[in-house]
Amino acid sequence: MRRMRGLVALLASGLAISACGGASVDGARATTEPVDTPVAMDPGAALVQFSECDAFLDHVIDHAVDLVGPYGLEGLDFWPWARSGMFFDESAMAAEQAAPTAGGGSDFSNTNVQVEGIDEPDLVKGDGERIVVLSNGSLIVVDVTGDEPIETGRLALQDTSVQSLFLSGDTALLFGSLWSSHPIPLAERDAIAPVQSTPTMRILEVDLTGEPEIVRTMEVDGSLVSGRMIGDTVRLVSTSMPVGFEWSYPKGSGLRAEREATEENREIIRNSTAENWLPYYVVTDAQGEVVSEGTLLECDRAAHPEEFSGLDMLSVTTIDLSDGLEISDATGVLARGDTTYASSQNLYVATQDWDSWRWLQTGAEEDRPEGPVTEIHKFDISTSTVTYQASGSVEGYLLNQFAMDEHHGVLRVASTTTPGWWGSGPEPESRVTMLWEAAGDLVEIGMVDGLGETEQIYSVRFMGEVGYVVTFRQTDPLYTLDLSDPRAPAVVGELKVPGYSAYLHPLGADLLLGVGQDAADNGQVLGTQVSVFDVSDPSSPERVDTYTLSEGSNSQVEYDHHAFLYWGDLAVIPVQQWWWDGKEETGFSGAVGLRVGSDGQLREIDRVVHPGGDGKSSDYQDQILRTMVVGDSVYTISPKGIMKSALETLDEEAWLDF
Repeated sequence: MRRMRGLVALLASGLAISACGGASVDGARATTEPVDTPVAMDPGAALVQFSECDAFLDHVIDHAVDLVGPYGLEGLDFWPWARSGMFFDESAMAAEQAAPTAGGGSDFSNTNVQVEGIDEPDLVKGDGERIVVLSNGSLIVVDVTGDEPIETGRLALQDTSVQSLFLSGDTALLFGSLWSSHPIPLAERDAIAPVQSTPTMRILEVDLTGEPEIVRTMEVDGSLVSGRMIGDTVRLVSTSMPVGFEWSYPKGSGLRAEREATEENREIIRNSTAENWLPYYVVTDAQGEVVSEGTLLECDRAAHPEEFSGLDMLSVTTIDLSDGLEISDATGVLARGDTTYASSQNLYVATQDWDSWRWLQTGAEEDRPEGPVTEIHKFDISTSTVTYQASGSVEGYLLNQFAMDEHHGVLRVASTTTPGWWGSGPEPESRVTMLWEAAGDLVEIGMVDGLGETEQIYSVRFMGEVGYVVTFRQTDPLYTLDLSDPRAPAVVGELKVPGYSAYLHPLGADLLLGVGQDAADNGQVLGTQVSVFDVSDPSSPERVDTYTLSEGSNSQVEYDHHAFLYWGDLAVIPVQQWWWDGKEETGFSGAVGLRVGSDGQLREIDRVVHPGGDGKSSDYQDQILRTMVVGDSVYTISPKGIMKSALETLDEEAWLDF
């Protein structure tokens, strides 16, 4: 691969160099400015720290009295999906290194993560001796040290909807959610009352030394956006809305009743306390006794953007698992959070700007912004205390966590200017923006735009000083970017092929594997496609081989990278496929094992199917969700159970039914 220029000398000199032009490929444009006179960023993105609770309350009350209406804080309580990271997908031991591309150093695999050494919460975790699975409302522990997998423990999770976990030694940390809701009373008898919903994040500390048992439980106002774990230290990003208000509602129909209720609610706002705006937490022990409780953070650990960004609280909470389920630190920002990325030193949280959310909530044409803007907040996580560092913004929206990456202190962000549903306005295009921290701001020091005009980003992968961006509408342009000079990022190569890759995985320095969809010339998707690209020459990427499953097939890997496994030269990809043979519907739900040769050639070695997955059943329980390697065996996990297969051939060796 072409040698990329280093940045060490560049950064040592403070980046005070003259601007240089960037290359252009098929319309892509490079934009640069001298770093000592950076491109101006949105001044509203920078944060202001509150000094004490009076200042905090003055800020939230001043804004809330303008927003409150006859039914409470309208537009803030009726959109719980916007706070849970469901609207945008979700989303960095050297921080600049990518996730491992193959097995090595140990004889077992674990969660496929974005950055090596930084764990992400998932449905399944393992340590080489046991596999811990969340399935059908239970935590199941499986011993994989013998000839057959053996269930050694099970914990029913009852009323908690648990979505993911971390594993550290004999402790599992589980993340779930609870929802409470109640209708708003309306005066008119036949009126349909809107519903206020309040999410609660529930965290369970589970001891795995014997039969799994809950040691402590923590409940926190809000929803989990994402989390990261380095060693025993867990950082949780959550978002919460104002709580505890008993609103007045119109005592009859008509404008006067609504105006009276609005004024009463303004008075309720004026009499609010910090507890109404800061998330509350409660920790209980195994017997249900309260161990600790209070606001998640203090007023002076909260901050707000200079430009109003809503009344939700975005919190970053630290838990040291060596001390159990106790909060060791918490800080917050009055903003939403959608996408999370972490290096070993810094945590970045991206969120759509307030104006975009306001338009989505009201639907009013006068509230429609010119286009979405993504605000990004940077936190230092290199010590036990998380500290806010800087904020900035980029035009457009982010696909997922892979749209952000930190390299030698520079944050690279891939964004698309407008989504397909935005409506009237300019056609979308994509860009990569280079951000550098300076005096509390993430300032733009370079940018390349014009990527995939009229298209949207479908996948991104940053690898050191190279970036790969896939856009799609009818064909799949794979762009290769030279990012070695952050002041002059440039597109140096482009490859157009049918279909698209929704997930990109590096196979060493010269090969890149993509999982996505094949497509017809008109852009109609045809089925799951695995591609291998030769990127040894960034100026001339080539697709060297493809493997396609047509007729209505799809893979979870397209939207969840945790479902992908690459070990040695083996790629395992879960697939669901349904087709009509002229008489009846037939399906396949399982996983395909592909060998990837050193030249990039793909060869199917076998398929793994759990009971019921190869036939006419459409039961979601048949779907293989995760794959792990332990020694010479491959373990595939579905809601039905775990299958052990030979690593070399994928021949079935044993089955454990859940």
